[in-house]
Amino acid sequence: MPFDAFLEAAWNDHGDRPREVADRLAASLDVVAAPEHVAQYARIVTHVFGEHLGEWARGVGLLRSLRELPPFDRSPAAEGAIARGIGALRYAEGDARALEALSQDDRIAAIATAASAFAGLGEFKRALGAYAQALALADAGLPEGSPALRALAIGGNNLAAALEEKRDRDDAETQGMVAAAQAGLDYWKRAGTWFEEERAHWRLAKCLLAAGRPREAVASAARCIEVCDRNEAPAFERFFGHAALALAHREAGDAEAFGTARRSAFACYEQVPDGERAWCEPDLKALADR
Repeated sequence: MPFDAFLEAAWNDHGDRPREVADRLAASLDVVAAPEHVAQYARIVTHVFGEHLGEWARGVGLLRSLRELPPFDRSPAAEGAIARGIGALRYAEGDARALEALSQDDRIAAIATAASAFAGLGEFKRALGAYAQALALADAGLPEGSPALRALAIGGNNLAAALEEKRDRDDAETQGMVAAAQAGLDYWKRAGTWFEEERAHWRLAKCLLAAGRPREAVASAARCIEVCDRNEAPAFERFFGHAALALAHREAGDAEAFGTARRSAFACYEQVPDGERAWCEPDLKALADR
């Protein structure tokens, strides 16, 4: 199977079948046929063995094996992805020396990646602690293009999303959820495109709503819609922005604004392709409730 097809299938399948994908990754190193494939393979290995399975040592072993493949050219991109992945998994396993050989930027990226892994495994105290450590290290400043920017953006988003779904959050977790969503947005503005930015505004709106702060959620949802409109986003993206705005208005007690935003959400939904509509069902149900 060509590398691109293999990787796409692995990303598509890993959420529902992480064990199967992990075994597939371990048995399919021969699909790595070019130097540019190494970093991509390292990233999905780190993600699946870390965030989905918590199999730190097995993931480290597979990452190290990438250095033995003929396509590995010791380029900064390939070696950096491997080293950051190994650092993240060793750090998550509790290895006190996991980050010693990494640059400051790579240390931050590794810790943020570990925070995302902890969140995926439901270890929220460790996730919040690791993400706070990564943010503190980043306070000294990060250059444009640093791998830590993207890692902090992803880590903030993943931690916020996991905490939003947690039904028994305590106050510290709720505060951490909102802070992670805000940090994720801040770093996506530097590391991503308009697409990641609008989704980060949406994530922050959802987290603020979950935290009982609907008026702030209104502002974040409105910014999500602004970014979508400015970039002619597809109906799928616009639907979620308007749905979040409607739900925030409802919680804020503004019935008229709720009705207007809900109508906009329904209008967007009518333009969503059939194959994407299932993703909209929970928000449609929430808009119909009460």
